[in-house]
Amino acid sequence: MYLILAYGLFLGLLVFGFFFILSKFKKQFYLAPLLTFITALIIVLYSFYIVRGFEGMGYVFLAIGVFLISVLGTMAMPLLTKSSKLTKVTIWDKIGLVVLPVIFFTTIFVVNGKDDDYWIIDEGHTAVNDNTYSHYRVSTISEGNKQIYLILGEEYIGKKMEVQEVNQNESTEVVLDVVEDESNPNKSPFIYIGLDEIKEPLTVRTMEGEEIQSALEIINE
Repeated sequence: MYLILAYGLFLGLLVFGFFFILSKFKKQFYLAPLLTFITALIIVLYSFYIVRGFEGMGYVFLAIGVFLISVLGTMAMPLLTKSSKLTKVTIWDKIGLVVLPVIFFTTIFVVNGKDDDYWIIDEGHTAVNDNTYSHYRVSTISEGNKQIYLILGEEYIGKKMEVQEVNQNESTEVVLDVVEDESNPNKSPFIYIGLDEIKEPLTVRTMEGEEIQSALEIINE
């Protein structure tokens, strides 16, 4: 989510810069932070009423980044409007009115083009014992989306895991990257992964090729 927040901050800067240039023409500089705030509000409404569910949470973090820029822009406005050079419309401002929207929509297009149809709901570490086996459980969440809860056993104490990739070809395959984690030397990692769908048979494995069994498979052994 921190990456999404950073993405929101970047988009917020583009939005604020665009509206600040527009505000120069009418000398109504309050429009820049105000319209940036309205942009953040529109993103929140879009997440609640259009996207909804856990997927919508990503848009909320995106909106928070844009909102923070509107707040920072409001605080910086006295300094920005104090300089006559910054309040005067220049040729670079006219170029910015074209370039900033291009960067904005190109960034959105690139990021959406890399959408893997999965998202991280939660992750962390927990204490385990000899009876804790590496396993996963699948459940259905809002809007019919799927959730995979995955926890690693005692042999993975002091490790952390990240989703390397999710392949959705003829079946669903989740590939995990498990590495050392010095900040949690006495705990094992867990993660909740959200997916639009799961194509059976589901395979969960590490990059080293070790396959993680489902909780049902372990019980039936």
